[in-house]
Amino acid sequence: MYRRSSAIACLMFGALGCATGESDPRLEPAASSPLQAFKQTAAEQTAAALSDLATRTAVLAELRQRGPIALAELPALAGLDRALGGDAVPEVWLREPEGANDSADLVVAYAPAGNEPSWSDIPAYTLDGARVALDAHQPPRVPVLVIETHGRLAMRKGVAGANLALQRAGLQQLAAPVASVAATGRWTTRLDSIRLADDEEPWISGSAEIYAVASGVVGDNAPQVRIIELPYLDHDGTTYTPHQIILDWNDYAYQAANLQLFEHDDNTNYQELVTALVTAIGAVGSLAGYPAVQAVTEIANRVIAAMPASWFANDDDYVDSFYTLEKTLSYTNLLGAGHNATISLQPFFLAPNE
Repeated sequence: MYRRSSAIACLMFGALGCATGESDPRLEPAASSPLQAFKQTAAEQTAAALSDLATRTAVLAELRQRGPIALAELPALAGLDRALGGDAVPEVWLREPEGANDSADLVVAYAPAGNEPSWSDIPAYTLDGARVALDAHQPPRVPVLVIETHGRLAMRKGVAGANLALQRAGLQQLAAPVASVAATGRWTTRLDSIRLADDEEPWISGSAEIYAVASGVVGDNAPQVRIIELPYLDHDGTTYTPHQIILDWNDYAYQAANLQLFEHDDNTNYQELVTALVTAIGAVGSLAGYPAVQAVTEIANRVIAAMPASWFANDDDYVDSFYTLEKTLSYTNLLGAGHNATISLQPFFLAPNE
Protein backbone atom coordinates (compact mmCIF):
# COMPACT_ATOMS: atom_id res chain seq x y z
CA MET A 1 0.00 0.00 0.00
CA TYR A 2 2.36 2.69 -1.11
CA ARG A 3 2.69 5.42 -3.68
CA ARG A 4 5.77 6.16 -5.77
CA SER A 5 6.62 7.71 -9.10
CA SER A 6 6.22 4.49 -11.07
CA ALA A 7 2.79 2.96 -11.58
CA ILE A 8 4.51 -0.25 -12.67
CA ALA A 9 6.12 -0.54 -9.24
CA CYS A 10 2.69 -0.19 -7.63
CA LEU A 11 1.46 -3.17 -9.61
CA MET A 12 4.56 -5.21 -8.82
CA PHE A 13 4.07 -4.79 -5.09
CA GLY A 14 0.31 -5.10 -5.13
CA ALA A 15 -0.20 -1.57 -3.84
CA LEU A 16 -3.57 0.08 -4.36
CA GLY A 17 -4.29 3.75 -4.96
CA CYS A 18 -0.76 4.59 -6.13
CA ALA A 19 -0.05 8.21 -7.07
CA THR A 20 2.34 8.95 -9.93
CA GLY A 21 4.49 12.00 -10.50
CA GLU A 22 7.52 13.32 -8.66
CA SER A 23 5.63 16.45 -7.64
CA ASP A 24 3.41 14.65 -5.15
CA PRO A 25 4.20 16.55 -1.90
CA ARG A 26 3.56 13.44 0.18
CA LEU A 27 6.74 11.91 -1.21
CA GLU A 28 9.01 14.64 0.17
CA PRO A 29 7.54 16.00 3.42
CA ALA A 30 9.66 18.54 5.24
CA ALA A 31 11.18 17.30 8.50
CA SER A 32 9.29 19.08 11.27
CA SER A 33 11.75 18.45 14.13
CA PRO A 34 15.24 17.06 14.82
CA LEU A 35 13.65 13.69 15.60
CA GLN A 36 11.81 13.61 12.28
CA ALA A 37 14.95 14.71 10.46
CA PHE A 38 16.87 11.89 12.14
CA LYS A 39 14.24 9.28 11.25
CA GLN A 40 14.08 10.43 7.63
CA THR A 41 17.87 10.33 7.23
CA ALA A 42 18.15 7.01 9.06
CA ALA A 43 15.43 5.45 6.90
CA GLU A 44 17.10 6.59 3.69
CA GLN A 45 20.55 5.38 4.75
CA THR A 46 19.20 2.10 6.14
CA ALA A 47 17.45 1.36 2.85
CA ALA A 48 20.73 2.00 1.04
CA ALA A 49 22.65 -0.32 3.39
CA LEU A 50 20.06 -3.07 3.06
CA SER A 51 20.16 -3.00 -0.72
CA ASP A 52 23.10 -5.37 -0.27
CA LEU A 53 21.66 -8.87 -0.03
CA ALA A 54 24.17 -10.24 2.49
CA THR A 55 23.70 -7.26 4.80
CA ARG A 56 19.92 -7.46 4.48
CA THR A 57 19.88 -11.19 5.19
CA ALA A 58 21.97 -10.79 8.36
CA VAL A 59 19.97 -7.84 9.73
CA LEU A 60 16.58 -9.43 9.07
CA ALA A 61 17.68 -12.71 10.68
CA GLU A 62 18.67 -10.86 13.85
CA LEU A 63 15.44 -8.87 13.94
CA ARG A 64 13.36 -12.03 13.52
CA GLN A 65 15.17 -13.62 16.42
CA ARG A 66 15.35 -10.69 18.85
CA GLY A 67 12.56 -8.29 17.99
CA PRO A 68 13.31 -4.53 18.31
CA ILE A 69 17.07 -3.82 18.32
CA ALA A 70 18.96 -0.62 19.08
CA LEU A 71 20.70 0.78 16.03
CA ALA A 72 23.90 0.85 18.07
CA GLU A 73 23.82 -2.97 18.20
CA LEU A 74 23.72 -3.43 14.42
CA PRO A 75 27.21 -3.02 12.92
CA ALA A 76 25.71 -2.97 9.43
CA LEU A 77 23.96 0.28 10.30
CA ALA A 78 26.92 1.87 12.07
CA GLY A 79 26.87 5.64 12.10
CA LEU A 80 23.09 5.93 12.36
CA ASP A 81 22.92 5.61 16.15
CA ARG A 82 23.89 9.16 17.09
CA ALA A 83 22.66 10.39 20.46
CA LEU A 84 19.39 12.29 20.25
CA GLY A 85 19.07 13.32 23.89
CA GLY A 86 16.08 12.99 26.20
CA ASP A 87 14.32 9.63 26.26
CA ALA A 88 15.05 8.78 22.62
CA VAL A 89 16.69 5.43 21.82
CA PRO A 90 17.11 4.84 18.06
CA GLU A 91 15.92 1.33 17.24
CA VAL A 92 14.53 -0.74 14.38
CA TRP A 93 11.83 -3.40 14.26
CA LEU A 94 10.49 -5.59 11.49
CA ARG A 95 6.94 -6.09 10.27
CA GLU A 96 6.59 -9.12 8.00
CA PRO A 97 3.11 -9.94 6.70
CA GLU A 98 2.33 -13.62 6.21
CA GLY A 99 3.46 -14.73 2.78
CA ALA A 100 5.78 -11.74 2.25
CA ASN A 101 8.87 -13.85 1.66
CA ASP A 102 10.90 -11.76 -0.78
CA SER A 103 13.23 -9.46 1.14
CA ALA A 104 13.92 -7.52 -2.06
CA ASP A 105 10.46 -5.99 -1.61
CA LEU A 106 11.45 -4.56 1.79
CA VAL A 107 10.78 -0.89 2.47
CA VAL A 108 12.14 1.20 5.35
CA ALA A 109 9.55 3.44 7.02
CA TYR A 110 9.09 5.80 9.95
CA ALA A 111 6.11 7.42 11.65
CA PRO A 112 5.25 10.93 10.44
CA ALA A 113 4.92 13.96 12.67
CA GLY A 114 1.62 14.97 14.27
CA ASN A 115 -1.12 13.08 16.07
CA GLU A 116 -1.92 9.55 14.92
CA PRO A 117 -5.54 10.32 13.91
CA SER A 118 -4.23 12.89 11.42
CA TRP A 119 -1.97 10.45 9.57
CA SER A 120 -2.99 9.43 6.07
CA ASP A 121 0.40 8.44 4.62
CA ILE A 122 3.55 6.88 6.08
CA PRO A 123 6.86 7.99 4.53
CA ALA A 124 9.22 5.21 3.46
CA TYR A 125 12.10 4.29 1.16
CA THR A 126 12.47 1.31 -1.17
CA LEU A 127 15.83 -0.47 -1.43
CA ASP A 128 16.58 1.38 -4.67
CA GLY A 129 16.28 4.72 -2.85
CA ALA A 130 12.84 5.82 -4.08
CA ARG A 131 10.59 7.62 -1.59
CA VAL A 132 7.13 6.11 -1.29
CA ALA A 133 3.99 6.85 0.72
CA LEU A 134 2.42 3.90 2.55
CA ASP A 135 -1.22 3.88 3.58
CA ALA A 136 -1.40 4.77 7.29
CA HIS A 137 -4.41 2.54 7.98
CA GLN A 138 -4.08 -0.39 5.59
CA PRO A 139 -0.91 -2.37 6.36
CA PRO A 140 1.28 -2.98 3.29
CA ARG A 141 1.68 -6.46 1.84
CA VAL A 142 5.48 -6.18 1.76
CA PRO A 143 8.03 -6.44 4.62
CA VAL A 144 8.65 -3.15 6.41
CA LEU A 145 11.60 -2.23 8.60
CA VAL A 146 10.57 0.63 10.90
CA ILE A 147 12.92 3.30 12.27
CA GLU A 148 11.81 4.28 15.78
CA THR A 149 13.15 6.68 18.40
CA HIS A 150 10.61 6.21 21.20
CA GLY A 151 9.81 2.51 21.07
CA ARG A 152 10.18 -0.36 23.52
CA LEU A 153 13.85 0.27 24.29
CA ALA A 154 13.20 3.93 25.02
CA MET A 155 10.35 2.96 27.35
CA ARG A 156 12.59 0.54 29.27
CA LYS A 157 15.20 3.27 29.75
CA GLY A 158 12.57 5.84 30.73
CA VAL A 159 10.77 3.62 33.24
CA ALA A 160 14.02 2.78 35.03
CA GLY A 161 14.97 6.45 35.24
CA ALA A 162 11.50 7.49 36.37
CA ASN A 163 11.49 5.02 39.27
CA LEU A 164 14.86 6.35 40.45
CA ALA A 165 13.51 9.90 40.24
CA LEU A 166 10.40 8.91 42.21
CA GLN A 167 12.64 7.47 44.93
CA ARG A 168 14.69 10.67 45.10
CA ALA A 169 11.49 12.72 45.33
CA GLY A 170 10.21 10.62 48.26
CA LEU A 171 7.27 9.19 46.32
CA GLN A 172 8.63 5.63 46.22
CA GLN A 173 9.95 3.81 49.25
CA LEU A 174 12.65 1.23 48.60
CA ALA A 175 11.64 -2.43 48.63
CA ALA A 176 12.46 -4.61 51.62
CA PRO A 177 15.95 -6.16 51.62
CA VAL A 178 16.21 -9.45 49.76
CA ALA A 179 17.43 -11.26 52.89
CA SER A 180 14.26 -10.45 54.85
CA VAL A 181 12.06 -11.51 51.93
CA ALA A 182 13.88 -14.83 51.62
CA ALA A 183 13.35 -15.51 55.30
CA THR A 184 9.65 -14.72 55.57
CA GLY A 185 8.12 -14.62 52.09
CA ARG A 186 5.56 -11.99 51.14
CA TRP A 187 2.06 -11.51 49.79
CA THR A 188 1.74 -10.15 46.27
CA THR A 189 -0.97 -9.79 43.64
CA ARG A 190 -0.37 -11.59 40.36
CA LEU A 191 -1.62 -10.35 37.00
CA ASP A 192 -2.87 -13.53 35.33
CA SER A 193 -4.46 -12.04 32.22
CA ILE A 194 -4.92 -8.70 30.52
CA ARG A 195 -6.68 -7.58 27.35
CA LEU A 196 -6.91 -4.13 25.80
CA ALA A 197 -9.77 -3.00 23.59
CA ASP A 198 -8.91 -2.50 19.93
CA ASP A 199 -8.15 1.19 19.45
CA GLU A 200 -7.36 0.83 15.72
CA GLU A 201 -3.93 2.45 15.96
CA PRO A 202 -1.98 2.83 12.71
CA TRP A 203 0.14 -0.23 11.95
CA ILE A 204 3.32 1.89 11.89
CA SER A 205 2.98 2.35 15.66
CA GLY A 206 3.85 -1.33 16.07
CA SER A 207 3.39 -3.09 19.38
CA ALA A 208 1.51 -1.32 22.14
CA GLU A 209 4.12 -0.15 24.66
CA ILE A 210 2.11 -0.16 27.87
CA TYR A 211 3.26 0.66 31.37
CA ALA A 212 1.39 0.66 34.67
CA VAL A 213 1.48 3.19 37.48
CA ALA A 214 0.86 1.40 40.79
CA SER A 215 -0.03 3.66 43.68
CA GLY A 216 -1.00 3.49 47.33
CA VAL A 217 0.21 4.84 50.64
CA VAL A 218 2.71 3.96 53.35
CA GLY A 219 3.26 5.24 56.86
CA ASP A 220 1.07 8.24 57.63
CA ASN A 221 -0.52 8.15 54.15
CA ALA A 222 2.81 8.95 52.48
CA PRO A 223 2.53 8.42 48.69
CA GLN A 224 3.94 5.24 47.20
CA VAL A 225 4.16 5.29 43.39
CA ARG A 226 5.89 2.75 41.16
CA ILE A 227 6.04 2.54 37.34
CA ILE A 228 5.96 -0.99 35.92
CA GLU A 229 6.76 -2.06 32.37
CA LEU A 230 4.42 -4.57 30.69
CA PRO A 231 6.76 -5.70 27.88
CA TYR A 232 4.64 -8.59 26.59
CA LEU A 233 1.55 -6.49 25.89
CA ASP A 234 2.07 -6.17 22.15
CA HIS A 235 -1.35 -5.80 20.58
CA ASP A 236 -4.85 -4.62 21.38
CA GLY A 237 -7.65 -7.14 21.03
CA THR A 238 -5.45 -10.00 22.31
CA THR A 239 -5.60 -11.67 25.74
CA TYR A 240 -2.18 -12.10 27.37
CA THR A 241 -1.51 -14.40 30.33
CA PRO A 242 1.73 -13.09 31.88
CA HIS A 243 1.37 -14.36 35.49
CA GLN A 244 3.34 -11.25 36.44
CA ILE A 245 3.64 -10.03 40.02
CA ILE A 246 2.15 -6.58 39.67
CA LEU A 247 1.65 -5.49 43.32
CA ASP A 248 3.94 -6.27 46.25
CA TRP A 249 1.99 -5.69 49.45
CA ASN A 250 5.15 -5.00 51.45
CA ASP A 251 5.15 -1.71 49.54
CA TYR A 252 1.92 -0.48 51.12
CA ALA A 253 0.57 0.30 54.58
CA TYR A 254 -2.97 -0.79 53.75
CA GLN A 255 -4.47 -3.72 51.87
CA ALA A 256 -5.57 -1.64 48.87
CA ALA A 257 -3.78 -0.08 45.91
CA ASN A 258 -4.48 1.25 42.40
CA LEU A 259 -3.28 0.37 38.92
CA GLN A 260 -3.45 2.81 36.03
CA LEU A 261 -2.35 1.94 32.51
CA PHE A 262 -0.71 4.29 30.03
CA GLU A 263 0.83 3.91 26.59
CA HIS A 264 4.31 5.13 25.83
CA ASP A 265 4.76 7.13 22.62
CA ASP A 266 6.82 9.97 21.17
CA ASN A 267 5.14 12.42 23.57
CA THR A 268 6.16 10.51 26.69
CA ASN A 269 8.89 12.34 28.62
CA TYR A 270 9.51 10.52 31.88
CA GLN A 271 11.40 13.37 33.50
CA GLU A 272 8.42 15.64 32.90
CA LEU A 273 6.10 12.87 34.06
CA VAL A 274 7.89 12.54 37.41
CA THR A 275 7.91 16.32 37.85
CA ALA A 276 4.17 16.40 37.19
CA LEU A 277 3.58 13.54 39.63
CA VAL A 278 5.54 15.30 42.37
CA THR A 279 3.56 18.49 41.81
CA ALA A 280 0.15 16.81 41.65
CA ILE A 281 0.62 14.30 44.47
CA GLY A 282 2.37 16.72 46.77
CA ALA A 283 5.05 16.25 49.37
CA VAL A 284 5.15 13.47 51.92
CA GLY A 285 2.43 14.23 54.45
CA SER A 286 0.05 15.81 51.96
CA LEU A 287 -2.40 12.92 52.46
CA ALA A 288 -2.08 12.84 56.24
CA GLY A 289 -5.44 12.85 57.95
CA TYR A 290 -7.32 11.16 55.11
CA PRO A 291 -9.16 7.95 55.98
CA ALA A 292 -7.10 5.03 54.62
CA VAL A 293 -9.37 4.03 51.72
CA GLN A 294 -9.97 7.65 50.75
CA ALA A 295 -6.21 8.29 50.72
CA VAL A 296 -5.63 5.37 48.34
CA THR A 297 -8.31 6.65 45.95
CA GLU A 298 -7.10 10.24 46.24
CA ILE A 299 -3.57 9.36 45.19
CA ALA A 300 -4.95 7.67 42.04
CA ASN A 301 -6.93 10.82 41.27
CA ARG A 302 -3.76 12.86 41.66
CA VAL A 303 -1.89 10.55 39.28
CA ILE A 304 -4.55 11.26 36.65
CA ALA A 305 -4.36 14.98 37.41
CA ALA A 306 -0.61 14.88 36.77
CA MET A 307 -0.95 13.63 33.21
CA PRO A 308 -0.96 16.13 30.31
CA ALA A 309 -4.44 16.95 29.01
CA SER A 310 -3.33 15.92 25.51
CA TRP A 311 -3.00 12.32 26.72
CA PHE A 312 -6.77 12.11 27.12
CA ALA A 313 -7.76 13.89 23.90
CA ASN A 314 -7.81 10.84 21.61
CA ASP A 315 -7.42 7.98 24.12
CA ASP A 316 -3.91 7.51 22.71
CA ASP A 317 -1.84 7.61 25.89
CA TYR A 318 -4.20 7.05 28.82
CA VAL A 319 -5.49 3.48 28.73
CA ASP A 320 -7.49 2.73 31.89
CA SER A 321 -7.70 2.78 35.70
CA PHE A 322 -8.37 0.15 38.35
CA TYR A 323 -9.12 1.68 41.73
CA THR A 324 -8.86 0.20 45.23
CA LEU A 325 -7.65 -3.28 44.36
CA GLU A 326 -7.65 -5.32 47.57
CA LYS A 327 -4.89 -7.61 48.80
CA THR A 328 -7.08 -10.60 49.66
CA LEU A 329 -9.44 -10.58 46.67
CA SER A 330 -9.27 -12.35 43.32
CA TYR A 331 -10.58 -10.50 40.27
CA THR A 332 -11.73 -12.29 37.12
CA ASN A 333 -12.23 -10.28 33.92
CA LEU A 334 -12.37 -7.03 35.84
CA LEU A 335 -13.26 -4.17 33.50
CA GLY A 336 -11.42 -0.91 34.09
CA ALA A 337 -13.11 2.37 34.86
CA GLY A 338 -12.58 3.52 31.27
CA HIS A 339 -13.77 0.22 29.74
CA ASN A 340 -10.53 -0.07 27.76
CA ALA A 341 -8.78 -2.85 29.69
CA THR A 342 -9.88 -6.13 31.24
CA ILE A 343 -7.68 -7.90 33.79
CA SER A 344 -7.68 -10.96 36.04
CA LEU A 345 -5.75 -10.82 39.32
CA GLN A 346 -5.26 -13.16 42.23
CA PRO A 347 -3.41 -13.10 45.57
CA PHE A 348 -0.08 -14.90 45.36
CA PHE A 349 2.17 -15.73 48.31
CA LEU A 350 5.81 -15.56 47.34
CA ALA A 351 7.15 -18.25 49.67
CA PRO A 352 10.76 -18.31 50.95
CA ASN A 353 13.16 -20.64 49.16
CA GLU A 354 13.84 -23.08 51.97
